Amino acid sequence: MARILAFDYGTKRIGIAVTDPLQIIATGLDNVHPKDIIDYL
Repeated sequence: MARILAFDYGTKRIGIAVTDPLQIIATGLDNVHPKDIIDYL
């Protein structure tokens, strides 16, 4: 099963999370400054 990638847009940082293979639990992957998000992806 595919995983889901989620973005949490905050005022200073963007949080990135990914689900487990069964799409039950999401776990934080990283926090990135908005100007660096394109390079991160």
